[in-house]
Amino acid sequence: MFVIYSAPIEDIIKEHGLSSISYADDTQLYVLIKPSNRDSALDKLANCIEDIRLWMTENKLMLNNSKTELLHVTSRFARNVPNVDITIGNSTITPSKEVRDLGVILDKGLTMSAHINAVCKNASYAIYRIGKLRRYLDAENTEKLIHSFVTSRIDNCNSILYGLPDKELNKLQRIQNTAARVVTLSRKHDHITPVMVQLHWLPIRQRIVFKLMLLTYKALNGEAPVYISDLITTYQPSRTLRSASQYLLQEAPAKSKTYGRSFSVAAPRLWNRLPLAIRNSQTTSQFKSRLKTHLFNEAFNN
Repeated sequence: MFVIYSAPIEDIIKEHGLSSISYADDTQLYVLIKPSNRDSALDKLANCIEDIRLWMTENKLMLNNSKTELLHVTSRFARNVPNVDITIGNSTITPSKEVRDLGVILDKGLTMSAHINAVCKNASYAIYRIGKLRRYLDAENTEKLIHSFVTSRIDNCNSILYGLPDKELNKLQRIQNTAARVVTLSRKHDHITPVMVQLHWLPIRQRIVFKLMLLTYKALNGEAPVYISDLITTYQPSRTLRSASQYLLQEAPAKSKTYGRSFSVAAPRLWNRLPLAIRNSQTTSQFKSRLKTHLFNEAFNN
């Protein structure tokens, strides 16, 4: 009911030419700021928020200034970044270094370091608590607890971690290695590869690729939201070629290393490199099974 009641907010945002995403009572506005249009872009954003605030006041709602956050995403190499404060009513909102978005911590350089550190902290505590109970549990039930309280945290929104440097992903890999040792009662200095093979767990990097490819498959088969499906385009050659029947996607050029991590760039590249037998799977369950086998062999048989 709240979503229906607050639907006019979306019309206000469109009138100002801004992009947005809404989830329940959380509304996010996006504006591209260039050196040539910095002042006009910020004015557009501030005016849009002011119109939303006025609409909410007229409709017996309140825009909570204390919970309004601003994140200015820039290159981590950028220097002398200009001030982008905005004013809402009598409050001035300054950019935050980090914001939480549906459980994911985003930082201004999109390094995801703060998010990974938070995941590792929570997962480590869960492993510690499970370890206290391990002597009372068999391996099967221990693995269920690990998946419920550790793996679920590692896998949550993990597709956005694609392309991150090893120093970040290795933090998550160490957490998974520790969890595997708790399940199998392996010693700290035992080689981890046989343990992972025994459990048939995909390593962190392959889990990220698995999630990306699953999202891609669902987008191509009408099982994903439109805003995901619109990010990829089926490859259509200008003349009849064998590649027309290969279930390929149009690859977009990456303007930077960070942009290369985006779904619209990473998904087509990874998808086109999958074997045809995986790409033309008839059902989601068949696709998941074939993809996991492929990634598992890639991780441990090379």
